[in-house]
Amino acid sequence: MAADLGQGTTISFGSILTNASNTTTFKVTGLSWSGIARDVVESSHMLTTGGKEYIASETYDPGDLSVDILFDPTVSPLVAITNVATNQVVFVRFSNGGTAANSTAAWSANGYLSAFDIGVPRDVLMTGTCKIKLSGNIGV
Repeated sequence: MAADLGQGTTISFGSILTNASNTTTFKVTGLSWSGIARDVVESSHMLTTGGKEYIASETYDPGDLSVDILFDPTVSPLVAITNVATNQVVFVRFSNGGTAANSTAAWSANGYLSAFDIGVPRDVLMTGTCKIKLSGNIGV
């Protein structure tokens, strides 16, 4: 299994997160996927002895994507967070040896911007975090 640096990983999400180097989108500094989770249902019964029995749920939670950004007050995420009908496609291409261009490790899912946090410290770059709730199947 190869271990790679995150440099070169790219993400796109609607009109506020893209890989373009322009002034209309936030610049991404890092991302974290909360993980994919499947509920388990206890299936123990009156004749079960010893350890409890479980079965896996037929559905899974695709998780949340937390994206760290350099905050630019001229780029507004308000449309994405106030319009709940904005079910955008999230596309992440993981780096492969420092470049995402040749990577085959590309994941996609639908998602909603569920939270947007901003940090504005004195004499330091303004930062923010976009929280994207993923919905439905994950494409790998």
